[in-house]
Amino acid sequence: MREWLCRFLLVLFMIPTGLRAADVSIRGMAQSWISYAEVSNQYGYELGFVVRRLRLNPYGTFGEKFSWSVGVGWDEGIARLLDAYLDYRVSDTFSLRIGQFPVPGARSGELTDSGDLDFVERAAVTSKWGDYSRMLAFRSIGLQVSGRLMKGRVKYAVMLANPRTLQVFSPSIKDPFIINVQNYGLAVWGNLEVVPIDGLSFGAFYGSGYEDDTHYKRDSYGAHLYFMYQNWKAKIEYIAGQNEIPAGTTPYDGVYAVLGRRFGKMEALIRYGFYSPIADTVNKDGVKKFNNITLGINMFVNEHVKLQANYVVRDEIMAEGFNDYENNIFYFCCQYRF
Repeated sequence: MREWLCRFLLVLFMIPTGLRAADVSIRGMAQSWISYAEVSNQYGYELGFVVRRLRLNPYGTFGEKFSWSVGVGWDEGIARLLDAYLDYRVSDTFSLRIGQFPVPGARSGELTDSGDLDFVERAAVTSKWGDYSRMLAFRSIGLQVSGRLMKGRVKYAVMLANPRTLQVFSPSIKDPFIINVQNYGLAVWGNLEVVPIDGLSFGAFYGSGYEDDTHYKRDSYGAHLYFMYQNWKAKIEYIAGQNEIPAGTTPYDGVYAVLGRRFGKMEALIRYGFYSPIADTVNKDGVKKFNNITLGINMFVNEHVKLQANYVVRDEIMAEGFNDYENNIFYFCCQYRF
C-alpha cells in the first residue's frame, strides 16, 4: 500500500512538471443558439434551441521544432475527436504535419474554429463541398507539407489524405486479409495563397480523391479573394467540383460574397451566396439553384463573449411545376470562448 501511494504521489508531481516543460495550453468554446424557420408544412414554422457546440482544445510545444494539438468536440449531441496532429517545423519555408486536421482546400472550410465565423452558419456551397468530399467537419487524416515564402507573402500547403475520413482502415499483422475493406484509395489536397499587401489575400485550391473499392472519384477546386482594411471586410469565394461514380457524374458549383463593417463592439454584415447542386437539372425537391441573402449583426461583448443574430432570406429557383418554398430562417447565437 505504501509503495502504491508513493507511486501515485510521484505521478501527481510529475504531471504538472511535465506540462510546464512541454508548454501546454488549453482553449475552448461553448456555443448555443435558438432558430426560427418558416417551412412549408402543416405547422408553418419550426423552432429550435440547442447547445450547438462544445469544444476543448489542448495544444502545446516541446523543444524548438515540435508542436501538437488535440481537439475534441460535442456537436449537435455527438462527441467527436476533431483534431489530433503533430507538427515538425524545419523552417519558415517547410513544415511537416501528420494526423487529423483541416484540409488545405476551400478558404472558408479551413476556418474550422466556429468562433471565427462571420455568420452563425457557413455559406451553403462551403457546407456542400465538405459533404461531397466526405470530410469530418472539413478535416481529414493524412500527411501535409506547408510553408511560407517571400517573407511570408506566399503560403502553400499540400496534403496526402484519407479519401473517407469517417471510415478508417489500417492493415494489421493480426488480420492482414481484411474482407470488409473500408479505405482503399488516396486523396490529394493543395492550396496556394498570396498576400501582396497587408489585409489583401487571394488564392486557389484543388483536391482530388479516388476510392479503389467503390471507384468513386471526387474532384473540387476554387479560388478566393479577401480584403480586410481597418473596420471593413470584403470576401468572395468560388467553389466547384464533381463526383464521378459508376452510375454517372454529379457536378456542382457555387459562390458567396461578404461585405461587413465594424462599429466599436458591433459589426454589421451581409452575405449573398448561391449553390447549384446539379448543373442544368434539378434536385429531388425540384430546386435548380439555391439563393441565400444573409443579414448579420455581431456584438463582441468582451474578449470571451460574442452574440450573433442572422436573418437568412432563401429564394430558391424552382423547376417548372414545383411550388416555391417558404423557408426563411432567423438565428440567435451566444458564444463563450476561453
